Amino acid sequence: MGTSRKSGRGRGKRRVQPKRPRRYEETVSTTMRLRRSVREQLESWARRSRRSVSDVAQELLGEALRMRECPGIYFASEPSGRTAKIAGTGLGVWEVLGEFATDQDVERVREAFPQLTPPQLTAALIYFKRYPGEIRTQVEANAALLPEDLERRYPGLIRVVPTG
Repeated sequence: MGTSRKSGRGRGKRRVQPKRPRRYEETVSTTMRLRRSVREQLESWARRSRRSVSDVAQELLGEALRMRECPGIYFASEPSGRTAKIAGTGLGVWEVLGEFATDQDVERVREAFPQLTPPQLTAALIYFKRYPGEIRTQVEANAALLPEDLERRYPGLIRVVPTG
C-alpha cells in the first residue's frame, strides 16, 4: 500500500509514497440497484441537507451497520452533528460513558445513571468497545466548551449566570 509502480509488470522503479494523514476514509466506487422509492427518498434527503445522494447513502448505510452491530443504539442529529444515542433514553453514548472513557469503571456509570436498564448500559458499552475513538472525541469536544462559548454559539438559548 505504501508503494506504487511507475510502469507495469515488474519494470520500473518502486517509489515510496509518503503517508498522509486522512481525515476521511478512502472511498471506492460501487454500483447497486435500488428500488425507485429508496432512490427518491435518498434524493429528497440529499436536497434537504444540500449534500450528494452518495454522501447521504453512505451516512445512512454506516449508521445502519452500526445499529446492527450494537442493538439498542440509534442515531440522532445534534447541533454538533449525528451522534449515537441509547434507545429509550435520549442520552448520547458519550454523555453516559464520559468518565468511563478514562477510568473504565462500570459501577460508577451504573450509580450515575440508575435509570438505565442492564440492556441499555450493555448497548452503550458495546458501542464504546467498537468505536472508542468516536466517543472519546465527543467527550473531549464537550469538555473543551466553556460557558461563554455556549452562550456565543446559542444566543438567546443559553445565558451564563455568574454564581456567588
